[in-house]
Amino acid sequence: MERIAKVLNLRRLLVLIIGLIAGLVFWEYGVVWANIPDYILPAPSQFFNRFYETLPLQVEPLGITATTTLLGLALAVILGVLLALLVVYVRPLKFLILPFLAAFNGIPKVAIAPLFVIWFGLGDEPKILLAFLMALFPIFVNAVTGLNEIEPDMINLARLFGGSEFRIFRKVRLIHALPHLTDALKVAFPLALVGSVVGEFIGGNRGVGYLILSAQFNLDTPLVFACLLAITIFTSAGIGFVVIIEELAFAWRPSRRQ
Repeated sequence: MERIAKVLNLRRLLVLIIGLIAGLVFWEYGVVWANIPDYILPAPSQFFNRFYETLPLQVEPLGITATTTLLGLALAVILGVLLALLVVYVRPLKFLILPFLAAFNGIPKVAIAPLFVIWFGLGDEPKILLAFLMALFPIFVNAVTGLNEIEPDMINLARLFGGSEFRIFRKVRLIHALPHLTDALKVAFPLALVGSVVGEFIGGNRGVGYLILSAQFNLDTPLVFACLLAITIFTSAGIGFVVIIEELAFAWRPSRRQ
């Protein structure tokens, strides 16, 4: 509990809340002062009220989007770590896998999303694939960094004490890589969510992305902002969960001792 309280840091949290409230107050009265129509930019009170009114309507779409996001993220973690292991232990593959993934990561996923819809239809598969592709590269790069960038003296010392390659992997490389993977998850999780929502925009018939498109079609801008608020809460909760796990499991990291 002490460590969790340290993560939350009440003073920092208070400053964040005060800043957020000040920004919302400025937005609320700025919209009224500028006489901006609701369908262009609703006041916070309007979309917060819309969020409350439509909460039962949003639960199922958010659950669908969360499922495709987490499945894509899980696939990215599995394949990203496996590819990182190949790169670390089979050195020649580094010059094949790394350039290929870097080049593929440069392709805008929005451009290939219609292809997934053509190949796999309007089901969940295109969304899971897009979430997977968006999350793969940061996980792979951080896994390679964590597994590979270890002081040679540490590896040599482990071998000197009779450690096998598997034992060195488990006791040295893996322990060193896990904090890098949690750092990667904080980046990959929002990217996977973006991939899932983009898939729903392009070829979906359910999910938060589809609900946002429906609201836009009906000029229900407060509902669009209510959906964005739901997505923000989900993303913040996911990253917060990773941060708490990181604090509880990796308190030995130098950055956590400060």
